[in-house]
Amino acid sequence: MSDIPIKRNDQPIQIENAEIPSEEGHVSLDTQHVRRTLVDKRIRGMSTGKKAILLLAALLVLGAAAYGIHKLTGNNDQVSYATATVSQGTVTNSIEATGTLEAVRTADMGFKNDDIITVLNVQPGDHVTAGQVLAQQDPATLRNALQQAQNTVDQDIINVKMSQMNLETARKELERQQQLFDANAISQTELESAQNSYAKSELDLQLAQAKLANDRNKLAQAEEDMAESTIVAPFDGLIGAVNGQVGSINGINSASSTLLTVMSDELQINALVNEADIGQVKVGQAVEFSSSSFGSKVFKGEVLRITPQAKTVSNVQYYPVLISCEDPEGVLLSGMSVSARIIVAREENAITVPMMAVSYAQTYLRSNPAASAPPGSKAAVVMENQQPVVRAIEVGVNDGTNYAVVNGLKPGDTVIIGTASTFESANGKSAAQPNTNRNQGGMPGGGMGPPPGGF
Repeated sequence: MSDIPIKRNDQPIQIENAEIPSEEGHVSLDTQHVRRTLVDKRIRGMSTGKKAILLLAALLVLGAAAYGIHKLTGNNDQVSYATATVSQGTVTNSIEATGTLEAVRTADMGFKNDDIITVLNVQPGDHVTAGQVLAQQDPATLRNALQQAQNTVDQDIINVKMSQMNLETARKELERQQQLFDANAISQTELESAQNSYAKSELDLQLAQAKLANDRNKLAQAEEDMAESTIVAPFDGLIGAVNGQVGSINGINSASSTLLTVMSDELQINALVNEADIGQVKVGQAVEFSSSSFGSKVFKGEVLRITPQAKTVSNVQYYPVLISCEDPEGVLLSGMSVSARIIVAREENAITVPMMAVSYAQTYLRSNPAASAPPGSKAAVVMENQQPVVRAIEVGVNDGTNYAVVNGLKPGDTVIIGTASTFESANGKSAAQPNTNRNQGGMPGGGMGPPPGGF
């Protein structure tokens, strides 16, 4: 160690970690002792302000050192939990399906006979009532045919009456000839002649009656043809399509035999349900559905029919399900695609707990053998007095996110749904407490999903 010069009574003294002679005797000094002495003297010589600054700096250094020691030697076993609050709401177990709106009744209408359209009273989208005249053809030709058919029938009726009179005359003549023959007044030949005349009169009557029946059928057809020159609405509804105009020709042999399409106002949904879910679908179940045309607005319906024959879409089996449609405002249109959920079960005002809490409880029980829950029961880990406590619970309906709690929890309880480190790892950032409780009311997600692109 290098020598440290010290002045004492104006005489330099060399200190070499050895005893130093002095006037009062020998004092054993070392380097550390001397340094402390000098620092003490320097501090006493400082002003009050400088002393305060020095003290503050020392405290900061000591605090930083203490924090570092705590981080290095502190309790690293402490766990931070991600939690959720038990609440109340509606939990719905439902099956998803996609479908298309269609009219309950549809009629494609056109003229039977090829002729010129003279009247066209409607356009697509018009509302019509049953019996309303929609379109007409020029009836001149059909009217003439109808009149001829009527004249023929009238003539047939006269012929039948004449044949009936002839038959009656022949009958009377036969009776008279029979009496004469019985009196030996006429020959056998004369009697047979009377008999043949009567038989012929019977045949004439039958032929006249047959012709009348045939001509009446023709008259009915002419009347039908005449009636079909006017198209009337078969029921209340909407005009879906118009494929012609006044002056064009329409008929069974024309390029488009369908002139008008009439659709009922009442709509229904043709939906497809995945084969994995069809076993839970029953006639009469409530249905909620939405259309992208109306945002989050939810419409209601009911399962009407389940078709037992599956359809294959992208190598997946789907079953057609017919669903009624409630549309009191009349805003839905045929052909719209809809997303539907068929309600299997629903709990209103239920105590709800995230399904993640039940899943985490299973992990917690495996990691903490000392904790336990009744065999066969579900559990949740509840924070009580800042400590996790396992609690057995009974659950009911779930919607894929939440359980409806039957027993074991109450609104306001705080349940653990995972560790904060787990959420940080999953999200790649600091985890905030997730809000997993929700009241069901809109359209759900998840499930097996609908067939791609509708059907």
